[in-house]
Amino acid sequence: MATFLDIAGLQNFSTIFVFIFVWLVVYAILQYSKLLGDNKGVHIVLGLIIGLLVLFSPIATGTIEYIAPWFAVVFIFVIFASIALKTFGATGMESLGSLRIVTFVVIILILLVGALSYVRQQITVPGDNETSVDYSKTTTILFHPKILGVLFVLIIAVFTVVLMAGKQYL
Repeated sequence: MATFLDIAGLQNFSTIFVFIFVWLVVYAILQYSKLLGDNKGVHIVLGLIIGLLVLFSPIATGTIEYIAPWFAVVFIFVIFASIALKTFGATGMESLGSLRIVTFVVIILILLVGALSYVRQQITVPGDNETSVDYSKTTTILFHPKILGVLFVLIIAVFTVVLMAGKQYL
């Protein structure tokens, strides 16, 4: 039975929503920052081009689909926080000073970590499918040939420095 709350059919339109989201975000950033001047036509075309480029990359589209709900939750949290601050007598976000910058950086870092974790899950790195060696044991890591080689080079370097410094002072 279909109800008006059934939004499962919107999953087919998620790429269109991603395209519109990227287009509007790029346009808004360019309009706000005036990076390329005041020409709205250039901002619209550049947003359109970047939105189309995002559609060609399934990883970028999936990342935006994954991070957009979190972005919305953070946006709603910021709105509620600003309403709460105004309720307690704050005149504006400018009165918070450095707390505003720290909060903004923390939110951006959390969203960035979420996006990068999604990207890492989507790509295949050489060596991910090797199941013959279990790296969960400490002895397997310590006695790996690359680790033993690095330790050997470090021991040689330590003895070289000690012997050269010892001859210099004699």
